[in-house]
Amino acid sequence: MFKILVCTAVCCLLFSPLPLSAKEAKSRYITLVYSSQQQLDDFNDNVDLGRKLGQFARKKNVVTVEDEVLAKLDTIMEKAETVLDMFPNNLTIKIVLLDSIDEVAQVYKQKYGKDVDHIAYYSLSEDTIYVSVDDARLHVIAHEMGHAIVDHYFDVRPPYNIHELMAQFTEKHITD
Repeated sequence: MFKILVCTAVCCLLFSPLPLSAKEAKSRYITLVYSSQQQLDDFNDNVDLGRKLGQFARKKNVVTVEDEVLAKLDTIMEKAETVLDMFPNNLTIKIVLLDSIDEVAQVYKQKYGKDVDHIAYYSLSEDTIYVSVDDARLHVIAHEMGHAIVDHYFDVRPPYNIHELMAQFTEKHITD
C-alpha cells in the first residue's frame, strides 16, 4: 500500500501542470497562479486594456507588477459583467498562467484526454481559466471571463452554444 501511495505522489509531482514554485496572488475576483516574475511581466505586457479601460485599472492601488495584473484582471471582470448585464454574487475564479499554447494543450489533454490547440480555456468544473501567456490579450481574457460569468450567473447552465455566444459577445464588446 505504501508503494502505491509513494508512486501516486511522485506521478502527481512529475505530471502536474503547475511548477512546484507556483506563486499565488488574490484580488476581489481572481486568484492568480503564475510560475515566475518573468511570466507575470510578459502577461502584463501582452494584456493591454487600452485608454478607456486602463483608466479604471489605474484607479486601483497599484505598486507592483502583480498589483497591476490583478487590477487589470478585476477591471476586465467588472467590464465583462457590465457587458453581459450579469452580476453573479461572490464571483471568484482562478486564472492559471501557462507559458505557451503547448502547455495549455498539455493541461487540457491531462484533464480531458483530448488534443486541442486552445490559447486559453475556462474549466467549468474548476472555476479556472488556463491561458497561454504568449497569446494573452484583452479579448482572450474577456472571452474566458464571459464563460465564468455565465457559469456563475445561471442556476442551470445554458447549452454550450448559448454559453459560447455569450462569451463571444463579451469578447466583442469589452472595449465599447
